[in-house]
Amino acid sequence: MQALERYDVVCIGGAVVGSAAAYFLSENADFDGSILVVEPDSSYENAQTTRAQNSIREQFSKPVNIRISQFGMEFINNFHANVEVKGESPLINFRGTGYLFLSEQQDHLDVLASDAVLQQAEGAAVRMLDPAQVSTEFPYLNTETLLGARMGSLSEGSFDGWALLQGLRQRAEHNGVTYLADRVADLTVAGGQVTEVHLESGVRVACGAVVNAAGSRAKLIADMAGLGLPVEPRARTSFVFDCPTPIDYNVPLTVTPEGVHFRREQNHYMTGAVPVEDEAVEYDDLDVRRDEFDELIWPVLAKYVPQFDRVKVVTSWGGQYAYNTLDHNLVIGPGSEVSNLYFANGFSGHGLQQAPAVGRGVAELITYGQYRTIDMTSLGYERIVSKSPFTENVVI
Repeated sequence: MQALERYDVVCIGGAVVGSAAAYFLSENADFDGSILVVEPDSSYENAQTTRAQNSIREQFSKPVNIRISQFGMEFINNFHANVEVKGESPLINFRGTGYLFLSEQQDHLDVLASDAVLQQAEGAAVRMLDPAQVSTEFPYLNTETLLGARMGSLSEGSFDGWALLQGLRQRAEHNGVTYLADRVADLTVAGGQVTEVHLESGVRVACGAVVNAAGSRAKLIADMAGLGLPVEPRARTSFVFDCPTPIDYNVPLTVTPEGVHFRREQNHYMTGAVPVEDEAVEYDDLDVRRDEFDELIWPVLAKYVPQFDRVKVVTSWGGQYAYNTLDHNLVIGPGSEVSNLYFANGFSGHGLQQAPAVGRGVAELITYGQYRTIDMTSLGYERIVSKSPFTENVVI
């Protein structure tokens, strides 16, 4: 049986979250260990990263989530300097449009307003708008049923998620990180520590720490260590459509009360929605749910944007959320009974935007045993054990 040398850290999953952890470890002068990233899909064709809608916002209901995304914005804003190798870096192509949350019910509007106060206290430039203000700023919207809305700043928007992944990986490899195309088959746990990572190829890797960045398959890795993790794959379909009548105004990522969201994507528009029956699916299920567009999404699009009564779907693709069924929030940090297994899971659709801060946080825990920047203790594994939700109510 082939054996690799011992690695100080093994990251399970080499998409954006695993690569972010490897990147920040390799960038830290206080960490001088070896790093292995195990990624079964080296093309990333089926990774959540490449099937996401690639957006970032600071409009959350928990201060820690606001700070996490604000760091993501900062990282993207300085992307070239952060990841360049020999003066070259992928183009991140950030497009600042803001997020616009629409409201038709007073209780929902009250929550938007309350969260806005919190967001503003954290430095987010959000604004509450009445229907007349919505009409003035976005005259293409039908505001007849609206009571108001909340609008973010142009520091929110969309970017190239593939470029984020490639930039992190290229810089990590430049720093000496090893990437291996393989799949984790099992873990050896002894004395409350993962001591070996077993790969499908037959390779056994001795390790000092393990990072679970396995996306929607994170529960499978946790199970190997004897730990529970309430993360499951949920199907999400993305649609890109054309509208024959152009809209000559900013089209932010607009979130409707029905749970349908849409934004401009260059010369097209991108949309998606939470399925009516949002249940766990198979890990390999990346099917397109075309009926969602016709039955769920299109009627809502036409309701709020009359110009969308005539549209044509250009392309679509299936993806998955790694959905935390406890509270829709990420799980980060060491497992209670397996202290060197670090979680970075359950993003519930926020993985791309949260990856930089989470990668840095995991690197800090491994290097220093504590957070040095954003304190993410409230998002730790202890709440999973005690079944104490730390609920984020701004989930798209």
